[in-house]
Amino acid sequence: MNLKVVFDTWRILPRYARTFVRGSFIGFWMGFKPGGATPASFMSYAFAKRFSRNPERFGKGELEGVVAPETAAHAAGVAAMLPMLTLGIPGSPTAAVMLGRADHLGAPTRAAPLQGEARFRLGLIASMYTGNVIGVLMVLAFVPFFAAILRIPFAILTR
Repeated sequence: MNLKVVFDTWRILPRYARTFVRGSFIGFWMGFKPGGATPASFMSYAFAKRFSRNPERFGKGELEGVVAPETAAHAAGVAAMLPMLTLGIPGSPTAAVMLGRADHLGAPTRAAPLQGEARFRLGLIASMYTGNVIGVLMVLAFVPFFAAILRIPFAILTR
């Protein structure tokens, strides 16, 4: 695994702090109401392109064009949990599946998670943190492998 590439990317990312914050707000706004991650991604991309110093480079590998929609999509996914935990109304298909499974297991599915049931609340929060840590580790481990797939000639991949 080439950690130099990962560290180079981390060094470049602070240049896009404004795009990151804007994408997070757009994603959160679209996520806590039934909108979802896809519209948030498109909206964040459009805003990033509109406010970019180099809009002509979008669609040609501009990192800002990747940061904006990905940030919004992740923020929308997390924000969809808010109406599920407070009102029992899922804000995304994933939240609906989680709500259905929690209801099936007999876990509190309405406003109860935020009013009581400390074990349920803490377990949910701990699982989110654990999932994020595992996700980062998996990305660091497997991105170089998936990037290496791009070196395979297109004719071989399409057979």
